[in-house]
Amino acid sequence: MKINRDRHQLEKMGQTPFTNGDTPLRVCPLSRVKGVSPFVKRILIGVCPYLIFAALFLFPDVFGIAAEQGNVIIKLVAVNPSKGQTQKVTLKAYLPKEAKPDDVVDMADLTATYDTQQGSYFVSGEYEIKPGEFLERDVEIKDIWVVPDKEISQLRQEVAQVRELLKNTDYAERIDFLKTSVDNKLNQIIESQLNAPINPERHISNYRDNLKTMDIVKQDMVLARSLLSQGKGLPTTAVWKLIFAIIIFLAFLGISFYVIWQKQLKLIINDTLIDSK
Repeated sequence: MKINRDRHQLEKMGQTPFTNGDTPLRVCPLSRVKGVSPFVKRILIGVCPYLIFAALFLFPDVFGIAAEQGNVIIKLVAVNPSKGQTQKVTLKAYLPKEAKPDDVVDMADLTATYDTQQGSYFVSGEYEIKPGEFLERDVEIKDIWVVPDKEISQLRQEVAQVRELLKNTDYAERIDFLKTSVDNKLNQIIESQLNAPINPERHISNYRDNLKTMDIVKQDMVLARSLLSQGKGLPTTAVWKLIFAIIIFLAFLGISFYVIWQKQLKLIINDTLIDSK
């Protein structure tokens, strides 16, 4: 078996995994083991003395964990394979860089600390594990790795409004191209979020890709706004109608003032003639 081969290899290197017939506690992140599913890793924790600590990302609604639907779980597990010696272990797992302590719903008895070198928070705790004992802690985090629907809708509405204002101008063709580009990218983000993977790590990776796409959309919107501000083809038909309406209103207002002024003048003249008599 591979486990036995690993043991023999360690013995050749002078790193015998057994001391006086007992098994020492070894802390080795399972993330270093390539090509092994989370389920197999959890099995290995119980049977292999060299792999006794893991931090796994899980979705509670997929794995049946008691947590709010949509949240992300970091599961920290450790086991003491010793048959007679109590061991100390430090459980530690880094949060995704976007997560802050306020986003953590539950971290059990772990504490959150900021790592200035890594630029992210990590949770940790020190424990004593009795021989053969299995230790498990869950860290529940809000799913903050989603681009808000409101932000997507606002960008979609804005580009549609800009296109409407520029449709009869020299910029109609360029704004049509920009609107198509923006709509396609927003649809790509929506599709990515509707078909979110069950793997939280992949889900977070998709979110970061979506943020990059949003940056491109916002650059397109800056260009669209600049086209609107330049407006060489303006005024449009709607603006001309507004100008004519204002002119007509002012003309009507001027005529009204003239008529009122004439009536007031006649009254003043009549009052003057009566007083002179």
